[in-house]
Amino acid sequence: MHTYQIAESVLDGYKNEKLTDERVDFLTAQAHEQLAEIAKNKALFEDFSGRVNAPKKVDKIILWILFMSNESICDDYISACNKNYREIIPISDLADLLLYVIHLKKVQNMELDGFDHLVECEEAGIEEVDQYAFTNALLYIQKLKEKEVEMQF
Repeated sequence: MHTYQIAESVLDGYKNEKLTDERVDFLTAQAHEQLAEIAKNKALFEDFSGRVNAPKKVDKIILWILFMSNESICDDYISACNKNYREIIPISDLADLLLYVIHLKKVQNMELDGFDHLVECEEAGIEEVDQYAFTNALLYIQKLKEKEVEMQF
């Protein structure tokens, strides 16, 4: 996973400047709410967990990233839970949460169940989320460099 290779200082800067606490709180609340909704239907939850080969013990945010980065699971969730959502993967939300999870692991040294599974996961949806998150971090670095150049003149 490319996002995992981002330097701790960049992750910390991105978290502090781009991922506000309000955004993280909103995204984690959304993830927990949707997972609780899925968990109400045991068969659906087990089906989704099996499709992403989720570890028995997994952090909720990581599980949500695994579920929602899978296009067919995302579509099935929308249908099964009668959601009035566009049938698309929420890439920006997933990318922000992925950067947040990487920040928790690399910068805050927090143990996250299922983290290794997430980093080693090789699915099309996860790769797209990873690329989006990595691109966001590169854009952040570019903006930092532009500020440094402006300050020199």
